[in-house]
Amino acid sequence: MPTTATLTRIEKVLDYIHEHLDEPINVTNLAEKSCWSRWQFQRVFGNATGLTVAQYVRELRLSNAAELLLENQSRHLEIALACGFESEISFSRAFKQMFQCSPREYRQRGKRIGLRTPLKYSTPKRTWITPTAFTQIRIENRAAFSITGSSDWIYGPFSEKPDFIERVPQVWRALWQAIETRNINCLMDNPIGVIDNRKQTERPEQLLYWAGYPSEAQQKRMEILNIPEQEYAVIPVHGEISALESAVEWFIGHWLPESNYSSIAGFELELYSPNYDPASKDSYMEYWLPIEPRRIPDSRKF
Repeated sequence: MPTTATLTRIEKVLDYIHEHLDEPINVTNLAEKSCWSRWQFQRVFGNATGLTVAQYVRELRLSNAAELLLENQSRHLEIALACGFESEISFSRAFKQMFQCSPREYRQRGKRIGLRTPLKYSTPKRTWITPTAFTQIRIENRAAFSITGSSDWIYGPFSEKPDFIERVPQVWRALWQAIETRNINCLMDNPIGVIDNRKQTERPEQLLYWAGYPSEAQQKRMEILNIPEQEYAVIPVHGEISALESAVEWFIGHWLPESNYSSIAGFELELYSPNYDPASKDSYMEYWLPIEPRRIPDSRKF
């Protein structure tokens, strides 16, 4: 694990990158600012972030460009130059590689998909197990979809008597039992947990939790939840399921207040990888929280 001094130096490099995205940035200059050799800097930066400098700078520039495409009608060339690209051709080529569509198509689609945000130091306590010291949040728009599942009321982590640690596994067990006994076909390798955090009149102190699987066709005698199209902040969570609570607390307490986004009432998603093991330190899942832009971002940061 990197030392505090090492992380501080990386944070200073990240701050410099974020403030100069529209200017030429090269590894040699960054290494000089960090007081490491070029080779040492690239190794330390990669270990701390999981990215190369070139990859990180390119993703941020393109994400900023994608925001500008959605927020104003500036010409592609103007956006390319404002985001640090030398020409519209190089910008369009890089944009298509990252987003699998042209800048024009992205603007016409009008949705935030695949945006990367600046890296943030995860937590000094390291209770949230991550492979790197810094974490990057994605911004994604997800189309409306449905799940087949089971649901029940829970008391969340911020209630006076939280019971989600016990109740959530019970909801999943109820789902698996129903699927087995009723011989139901669904996409078993893509489990999704859903928290309905909209205002509940009948149980204002509780949240409705769903355990389910994507469903294209409604299954008889099973509950169906229809989730509308929504924009999300995506939190990567590595390790045991107990890491999820720390990850969400870090997001709410550190990332969200410094971002240009606000959380909104809606459906929070837990997307688990195939064969997810809640007790394994090698597991991976993503927590999707519904958000909306708080203000129009400028060309340098989110």
